[in-house]
Amino acid sequence: MEKRETFVQAVSKELIGEFLQFVQLAEDASDPFNLNELLDELSRKQKEELWERLKNLLTDVLLESPVDGWQTVETQGGDNMETDHGSKMERNIEILHAITSVILASVSVINEHENYEALLECAVILNGILYALPESERKLPSAIQDLCVTWWEKGLPAKEDMGKTAFLMLLRKSLKTKTGADICRLWRIHQALYCFDYDLEESREIKNMLLECFINVNYIKKEEGRRFLSSLFNWNVNFIKMIHGTIKNQLQGLQKSLVVHIAEIYFRAWRKASGKILEAIENDCIQDFMHHGIHLPRRSPVHPKVREVLSYFHHQKRVRQGVEEMLYRLYKPILWRGLKARNSEVRSNAALLFVEAFPVRDPHLNAIEMDSEIQRQFEELYGYLVSVK
Repeated sequence: MEKRETFVQAVSKELIGEFLQFVQLAEDASDPFNLNELLDELSRKQKEELWERLKNLLTDVLLESPVDGWQTVETQGGDNMETDHGSKMERNIEILHAITSVILASVSVINEHENYEALLECAVILNGILYALPESERKLPSAIQDLCVTWWEKGLPAKEDMGKTAFLMLLRKSLKTKTGADICRLWRIHQALYCFDYDLEESREIKNMLLECFINVNYIKKEEGRRFLSSLFNWNVNFIKMIHGTIKNQLQGLQKSLVVHIAEIYFRAWRKASGKILEAIENDCIQDFMHHGIHLPRRSPVHPKVREVLSYFHHQKRVRQGVEEMLYRLYKPILWRGLKARNSEVRSNAALLFVEAFPVRDPHLNAIEMDSEIQRQFEELYGYLVSVK
C-alpha cells in the first residue's frame, strides 16, 4: 500500500527524481518492481489522482520548455546538445518519456466507470508534440507511437487522431527498416487508414507511401504485408487504378514467386470487395490483365508475368466459389474476339488462356445449357487448332 501511494505522490515537479527512478526500475527487467502490477492494484481514487498528476506534470514541463524551440536548440547545440538549453531539453524529454511510459501502462487498466479525462488530455498533448521532437530523439517518439497504437486498439475517445498518428509512423518505419515487425503492427491497425480523407491534401504523402509498399519486397513476401496490401484496395475506388498502375510498372522485374504473391494480393482484394470497389477491381485490374494476356506480344518480358497472375485466378476457380462466374463474365467480351483476331499472335495468346481456363462457363446455367456451352467451346478450340495446321 505504501509503495503505491509513494508512487502516486512522486508524480510531481518537486519529487521528479523519485518519479524517474520508479520508471527506470520498471524498465529494468532484473528489478522486481512491476509498473503494470502496481497500476492494476491502485484504487479508482488513486488512479484518477495519478492521471491528474501526470497531466499537471506534463503541462508544467511543456510550459517550462515550449516544444516550438526544441528543433532550434538541437541545431544550435549540435549532436551532443551541450548548451544549458540543450541539457534542459534533454532532461525534459526524459521526463516526458517517463510520463508517456506510465500513461501507456495505464491504458490497459482503464475501467469504464473511472474518470480518465486527464489521461485522455495527456494522450492528446503527447500526440500533438510529435512534430516538434528533435530528429535525433528516438526513444520518446517510439513510446508515443506505442501509446497511439494501444489507444487505437483499445478504442478509446480520440482514437481516430491517435490511430492516424500510429498508422503514419508505422508506415514510415516499415519502409525504412528491413524487419517485418513494423509491417505486422501496421496490419494490426490497418483500419486506421479509413480515418484519412482520400481527397484531402494531407493524404498525398500517405498515397505515395502506400504505393511504395507495392514495390517493397518485404511487404510482398510477408503474409501480413500481403494482407495489408489487399486491404488498400478498399480505401477509395480512385486509388485502385493507381495501385494497378504501380504494380504493372514493376511486374517485369519480379521473380515468379513474387508474381504469385501479387496475384494473391489481387485475389484477396477481389474476394473482400463489393459495390464500386468490386467493379473497379474486376474491370480495371483483372480484365485489364486478361486484355494484356491476349494482346501483349509474346516477346514482351511482361507477358509471362501477366499469364502468371491470370493462372492464379484460373486455379482458384476450382476451390473458391464465385471465381468461375467472374472469369466467364470478364473473359466473355475479349476471349472469343481474341480467338478470331486477324493477328496470329493474338489468336495464339487467346488460345493459351482459353486452354488453361477451360471451360470458361457460367455456373448458373442448367445442365442442358451447360452441355451446349461446353460443346460450343470445344468447337471453338477445334476450329482454332485446324486454322493453325
